[in-house]
Amino acid sequence: MQPLIIRQIDLSSFKIPFLGPFTFAGNTIQERSGFYLSLKTSDNLSAQGEIAPLEGTSHETIGRTKHDLTEIRSYLMELKIPRQKDELLDQLRQEPHLLNVCASVRFAVESAILMLASQAAKQSLAEFLGANLKDVQTAVLLQGSYPEVISDFKRFSQQGVKVFKLKVGDRNIALDVKKIHDIRTLLEQESYLRLDANRKWSFKEACIFAQLAGNQKIDFIEEPINDIIQLDAFYQQTRMRVALDETLSSSPLAEGHEGVVAYVLKPMILGLIPTLDWIEKARLSKRKAIISSAFESPVGFKVLANLACLSGQIAGLGTERWFKNVKPIVGIDGIIKKEFLI
Repeated sequence: MQPLIIRQIDLSSFKIPFLGPFTFAGNTIQERSGFYLSLKTSDNLSAQGEIAPLEGTSHETIGRTKHDLTEIRSYLMELKIPRQKDELLDQLRQEPHLLNVCASVRFAVESAILMLASQAAKQSLAEFLGANLKDVQTAVLLQGSYPEVISDFKRFSQQGVKVFKLKVGDRNIALDVKKIHDIRTLLEQESYLRLDANRKWSFKEACIFAQLAGNQKIDFIEEPINDIIQLDAFYQQTRMRVALDETLSSSPLAEGHEGVVAYVLKPMILGLIPTLDWIEKARLSKRKAIISSAFESPVGFKVLANLACLSGQIAGLGTERWFKNVKPIVGIDGIIKKEFLI
């Protein structure tokens, strides 16, 4: 079977405004911006990948991103893409050019190449990677003041959403606890909360929070403390289950912790192939692999939704509603219909 050959490479920029200012790890931004990498093959197949490092979350600067994009272009031109999945994945895992670029560039290149191969196979990306194409359930993100959080929760709960992700980590621990208690009293029997503290608390603060909040109706808390060395002690003292997110890309200590029940995977931060590897690690360790958004545009978001079919877990893709002028593919009930993934 003849490989696909890349004959054309284009790069364009994009900007999508938020409905209001958004803060990530202390950085407030008004819009999401980045680049689209477009690849076309000799037989006129074409696909795009998104490069959009998230300030305060991604490790790379925009300067590093532009440098890596320049470096990778010469590698991509005339690249031969195997049509067979395992052969292609092996090539992407071992290619030094890809291993040396930053994660957001790697995500874009790997996305576009895999989309080309899936198109050649007349499959969705999910099917090409070995998953069944299916509807994807997402968790709705709750963030903001107490009135905003409660209002959003009530609105989405009435529309049929079952899983909610609540940002915590406020210096006012009592306010975070109040949000949880008041949401918990309104949760339907099959609904539950995921919490995300973004490493904002010390060990002592996180333990106080967990003891006041309790564990009922809480699936897990992401990154509860700012020192991973104390993660096991946190679980032993509170019995609140933990998910890892930022730790996966920044620490060699990500695996083996007691109480860790899930890996929250952001392909824009990790790269696409490393995300596939973490999905496999999660399967082998009987943990959840949750595909999560770093506020991608529709180009990257579609890739994430396909990966969520592979992970098989309720995804963290409740971010589209924060954008202006973007027609969401997530329904009001928190479901992405499978026809949007093709």
